Amino acid sequence: MPKAKFTEKGLAALLRKPHPERIDYFDSAFPGLSLRVGPRGATWFYLRRIDGRLTRLSLGRHDDLARAGAGSLPRRAGFTVARERAGEVEGTLAAGKHPRTEAARKRAAERESRAVDELRLVRHLAREWEANHLPTLSERTQRDYKRALGAIVDSFGDEDAGTVRRRDLIRYLDHVKLRSPAEANRHATVLRLLFSFGQDRCDMEANPAASIRNPGKQRIRDRTLDRSEIRVLWRAAELAGYPYGNFIHFALCTGQRVSEIGALRRDDISGDGDIWIQRAHRNKSRKRVDIFLDTRARGALDACPNFGPRSPFFVASTDSRGNPRGIRPDAWNKALVRHIEPNVHAAAAELGLRPISASWTMHDLRRTVRTGLTGWCGINPDTAERVLNHAIGDRLRKTYDHSDYMPHVTAALARWNHELTEILRGKSPVVVPLKKKRRATG
Repeated sequence: MPKAKFTEKGLAALLRKPHPERIDYFDSAFPGLSLRVGPRGATWFYLRRIDGRLTRLSLGRHDDLARAGAGSLPRRAGFTVARERAGEVEGTLAAGKHPRTEAARKRAAERESRAVDELRLVRHLAREWEANHLPTLSERTQRDYKRALGAIVDSFGDEDAGTVRRRDLIRYLDHVKLRSPAEANRHATVLRLLFSFGQDRCDMEANPAASIRNPGKQRIRDRTLDRSEIRVLWRAAELAGYPYGNFIHFALCTGQRVSEIGALRRDDISGDGDIWIQRAHRNKSRKRVDIFLDTRARGALDACPNFGPRSPFFVASTDSRGNPRGIRPDAWNKALVRHIEPNVHAAAAELGLRPISASWTMHDLRRTVRTGLTGWCGINPDTAERVLNHAIGDRLRKTYDHSDYMPHVTAALARWNHELTEILRGKSPVVVPLKKKRRATG
């Protein structure tokens, strides 16, 4: 076992010599320290007797130690760094710890640190949040949140979530608000949920989105269509024809969400055609509430052409990959302008009524049905909410009341269908006066 007095020049000359076989050169100035030189390079080792056994401990490749020493101030030679690491081994042994155990613990800590650092990137955090949180939401909310999440990742994806500043998020939301206040509010919601998730999982010191408010001020709409406007719209939808005219008729008959109507599949309709079987995972409330289809609702669907088993929806639309899909909720804004509104004046003239002048949206039809159920049909408000598949907010009722309310919903929709028939005939609502209670006579 040759010994060597290491100097920078002597070590450089030693490493230039060819070594077809591995040879250990022991440091004469530091007992137990050796440099093993072979055909594949040179590595520093420290030989030490631990618990009665001679143990060879690797200190690192010479090239790595030489680079570490060259990058320090003051500059140190590679063998000097090796001696320092051998000294650290002695310190570990003096503390009653095994160097290999400590090295393994250090490597594990470094791997965990790298994993945490990688997870803290916004794009990786977004992927984890999407996998954990989105499956609990309705399909429509998932689509909305995914769209918002994609835009957030495009803007902040490569940043450490712990270094994102609140003012950066505010500026981002201001930019989104210029395009759509409602969209900005949705992005703000996703940001709050995402960074709260990151704070719990990545040990972030602060959540920059915790107190961010929705930037858009949305006015609560109260628009409903009166009886004359319903008549005009119904006729305009007839003139427009399939598919949007049929779906407007169906919306007026059932009062359901336009996103759920657009995603209606043929196999959602019962065999006799009387019931729309709402799948819990497809509606916003995450509950199954079967909807009774009276004559007019069934007629709107029966008038839709059947495109065969490859088109499970009531339309033949496909996405960019060629997969079948229903009518997207965002398609209605253009559809109303192109197909429905041009027929409103002709429908009004045909019926001898005024055209619809005030603006309206598809969601206003849902509000119109809800208002008509209580105001014109005398339906109990609780039942009317069930017809619209609204979640009942009372915590006690949510805990104990799990009835599907099918008989009540069916009776309410049958009553609404009768009232809708009267509306289309131009009949005024029937007002039933409250009877005065007679005093009991003794």
